[in-house]
Amino acid sequence: MLVRLNVLAIVFCMATHARALAADPPAEDAITIVRDISYREGVSKNWRIDLAMPKGLTGKPRPGIVVVHGGGWLEGDKSSFVLEDRRAPANIVDFAKLGFVSMTINYRLSAEAPFPAALEDCKCAVRWLRAHAKEYNLDREHIGAWGNSAGGHLALLLAMVGRDAGLEGDGPYQNESSLVQAAVSDSGPIDLVHQFRESQVAEVVKRFLGGPPEGERVSAYKKASPNNYVRRDTPPLLLIYGVSDLQIPIVTADKFVLALGKAGADDITYHRLAYVDHCPHSLVAIPEMQKVVDDFFVRTLMHPETAKEVRRWKR
Repeated sequence: MLVRLNVLAIVFCMATHARALAADPPAEDAITIVRDISYREGVSKNWRIDLAMPKGLTGKPRPGIVVVHGGGWLEGDKSSFVLEDRRAPANIVDFAKLGFVSMTINYRLSAEAPFPAALEDCKCAVRWLRAHAKEYNLDREHIGAWGNSAGGHLALLLAMVGRDAGLEGDGPYQNESSLVQAAVSDSGPIDLVHQFRESQVAEVVKRFLGGPPEGERVSAYKKASPNNYVRRDTPPLLLIYGVSDLQIPIVTADKFVLALGKAGADDITYHRLAYVDHCPHSLVAIPEMQKVVDDFFVRTLMHPETAKEVRRWKR
C-alpha cells in the first residue's frame, strides 16, 4: 500500500491493470448527444437516460461510464450532467471527449418508491447499456460508474452488489450483468444505520428506507449499505470525501477503507480531504479532483496503450 500525505488529502493507492479502448480526443462538435432514451417501458417518467459519445461507430469498442445524480434520493435530475453551456464536474460530454460512451440516469426517487427502487433502476439502466453495446460501439466488459452524494452511494452499489443479493428488480434485460468494473463515489453514504443515527440527514435516510432502522427494516438498511458488501474481489474504487462534511460522517469512509484493506481488495484510492465539506468534486469543485477522476477511469477501464495516448494529449 502506498500512502501519500499532503495538506488536502490522505490517498491510499493500490495498483491495478488497465483495459479497453478510447479514441483520439474528439472535438466538441464530434460528440453525439442523445436525450431521454427509455431504458424500460412503464409508468415511471424517471426511466430515462441521456447518452453522450464520440461520433462514429467504427473501430474498437469504447469503455463506458454511468453517471448517477445526487439529491438525497429525494430530488435531482440527469440533466445536471449533460448541460453543454454550464459544465458541472463529471459531465457526460467531457467523459465522451475522453473517448467513453457515457450516460446519465434518472431513477425513481423516494417520493415515488423507497429502496430498493433507485438501485433496481440504476441496475436496469446498466443492463440496458450492455444490451445495446453494438448499437453504441460499447466495450460491454469495461463500464464504470460515477456518482455524487446519493448518486455516489448508488455508484458504489453498482460496483459491489451482485445478482445473488436479489436486488435486480423486475426490469428487462435480466440476462445482462448490472455490475460495473470501477466506481467513483463523491461523498456517497456508506453505512446507512450510522448515517441515520449520526448525521444531519436522518430524515432523508428514513424516507429512502421507508422508516427508521428498527425491527425487520434493519435488514433493508444493511442491504442498502455499501459496507455490507466488502469482499476481496471488490472492483477498483475511488472514494472522495470531505472531513468537514456534516451529511456524510467521515468515520464511515475511514472504516470502509480499512475494511476493504483487511478483505484484500487491491485497488482502493481514498482522498480524505481536510477542511472540505460535502461533495469535494462536484459541489465544492476542488480543481485537482477533475484530473484524479479522469485518470482513475482512464487507468481502470482503458487498454494500456490507449490510456497512454489519452494521458499524452491531456498534458
